[in-house]
Amino acid sequence: MASADLLDLAEWAARTARFSTTGSDLTLAKAAVNDAYLSTCADGSPFDFLQQEGQWTTTAGSDVYSYSSIATAMSVSGASIAEIETLTNDDDGYPLESMSWSALEAWSHSTQDDPDGMPTHWSKWASRIRLYPTPDATYTLGCFVRLVPAEMTADADTPLIPLAWRRRLLVPYAAAILLRTEGGLETAAEANRLMEGYERDFIAFRTAYATAKRPTFRLATPGWEARNPVDRFGFGDW
Repeated sequence: MASADLLDLAEWAARTARFSTTGSDLTLAKAAVNDAYLSTCADGSPFDFLQQEGQWTTTAGSDVYSYSSIATAMSVSGASIAEIETLTNDDDGYPLESMSWSALEAWSHSTQDDPDGMPTHWSKWASRIRLYPTPDATYTLGCFVRLVPAEMTADADTPLIPLAWRRRLLVPYAAAILLRTEGGLETAAEANRLMEGYERDFIAFRTAYATAKRPTFRLATPGWEARNPVDRFGFGDW
């Protein structure tokens, strides 16, 4: 058993809620862990562990591609594609221009007589994308996507959440769910205490992985300071 996989998390949640770690209790604990996992990742925050970039190739004569086929080509694991953010032609380095599906239909005038060529535009709708022009050859496209986690099913499945936070977040949330199935004022109060702890930790987690990340790039080119001296008050040379 790996640390913080589905079985490990379910057993921790069961023990925290004073449930058995076998049989139907363990089955309930696994379901509670999945509820906690999917809810934690679904608040709309731009978590960096739910972002992925990769490449896939077009097929000559095919202009429509499903998110699922792109996910397979990009080796997405434990998740599916929620949205495709950008596409770039990695053969020449130019990004493809995006537009709505209806705008692309109107712009191309016809879905029957579009000329084939190197794709320059794309649109998305209903978990599919359409390229224009229809590729006349195999092109390598770079893709940046947002993911939505898949429910864990096997005991050895692991959440996409970073390891250090898995037990800290998912165990109290799942244990609170289990306690609420029992009913009673005492268990309800304990469930509330667990959720209060989860909510405090979730704020720190969201800050670390979504809302307060520092940029990893420089706005000034190398040597800029030497050519443009700035004094300690920030006014530069007068």
